[in-house]
Amino acid sequence: MTVRLGLLAILDQAPGYGYQLRSEFDRRTGSTWPLNVGQVYSTLERLDRDGLVERDDPTDGAATGGGSAPGEQHRLWRITAAGRAEVARWLGTAVDSPDATRDELPLKFALAATLPGVDVVTLVQTQRRASLAKLQRLTRGKRAGGDPGAPGEFAWQLVVDSMIFAAEAEVRWLDHVESRVRRASLAERQWAVEATPGVPTGGAPTAGAPTAGAPTAGPARARSDRGRGETVGGRS
Repeated sequence: MTVRLGLLAILDQAPGYGYQLRSEFDRRTGSTWPLNVGQVYSTLERLDRDGLVERDDPTDGAATGGGSAPGEQHRLWRITAAGRAEVARWLGTAVDSPDATRDELPLKFALAATLPGVDVVTLVQTQRRASLAKLQRLTRGKRAGGDPGAPGEFAWQLVVDSMIFAAEAEVRWLDHVESRVRRASLAERQWAVEATPGVPTGGAPTAGAPTAGAPTAGPARARSDRGRGETVGGRS
């Protein structure tokens, strides 16, 4: 979720001032995505520019505060018809998670598995301890939560549940990595690097090395495809 869509969805319920919208965003997301006043007003300015909200003139004698422009804290914001349509589109559309990842954890282990002299199993065990500690902290925090009927408590628990599920999945994935690494020999793990003609495992490029984007040899491509299918499908 973007801050832009979050504020727009709140404005779809009722008009509000910038500081009110900041408080509502905090309450409705369980205080897990803190915003500063400047971020709220800059987002509202962009929504206004795009025709998704409109603003009333500031009230007489409005004061400057919170780093906003004079009168900004006393300017009432309203959603437009185009804004309501944007909220409806967002709520009715599934979130499109990217197919590729730039998450450091899987990329770190993918690289480490091809490096000679790296004990990947030890790396997994170190990471697992950290992931389990995180999972335990989240679980304790949820159990020690406040009054379930308190404002924002329900929203906070939904977000924490998501973080707990993600931590559990991370631990399961680490178990999977350790199992695969133990089954594969170092030679097999280095295959993807060493089997590519003309691409050395270290030092300067050799003569005749393929340029970026050039196709790999048939058998190497086929094995790479099989490995990629296993990873994406979650099967070993």
